[in-house]
Amino acid sequence: MAGRAAAAGLTDLVACVEADANALPADIVRGAFDVVLCHNLLQYVDDVRHTLAASLAPLRPGGLFSVMAINRHSAPLTAAVREMDLAAATAALDTDQSRTEMFDSALTLHTAEEITRHLSDLGCQDLRHYGIRTVCDYIVDDARKHDPAFYDDLERPELALTARHPYMHTARLFQLTARKHVA
Repeated sequence: MAGRAAAAGLTDLVACVEADANALPADIVRGAFDVVLCHNLLQYVDDVRHTLAASLAPLRPGGLFSVMAINRHSAPLTAAVREMDLAAATAALDTDQSRTEMFDSALTLHTAEEITRHLSDLGCQDLRHYGIRTVCDYIVDDARKHDPAFYDDLERPELALTARHPYMHTARLFQLTARKHVA
């Protein structure tokens, strides 16, 4: 991310910090940031509420918080459609546990509803729910996604479904945005 900010000439506007979200440096947690992204982290942590609270600490009151994670509701569809494993699809209905092949590690999957409750309890306001990769991840022909014309066509339903019920609930990822409570 820092390299992309530098390439775009934005180093004076973008601060990239690499740190353990549950043990941020003291100068980071003083609540001065306008935006905090907590993307693709929650499925790897044991205490989601603590991680969310720690991630909100650097955010100024009224600042924008964005959290993105693998959607537990998508697991049965992924197993059935992508993997053609109907037994795994049925089993996925009753568990929040999964594995990632890429990192060969265990995952705990969450729903947007669970994380919304945590964010509300932590004082966040103006919560919004979006579905990410609502169509793309259920298209089995991955090679076709590299065709620019097909990708352009694919982008239209992705954008049209991102905040539309019920599709945001079955998207591969959920994104929640919220504002930190203003005292």
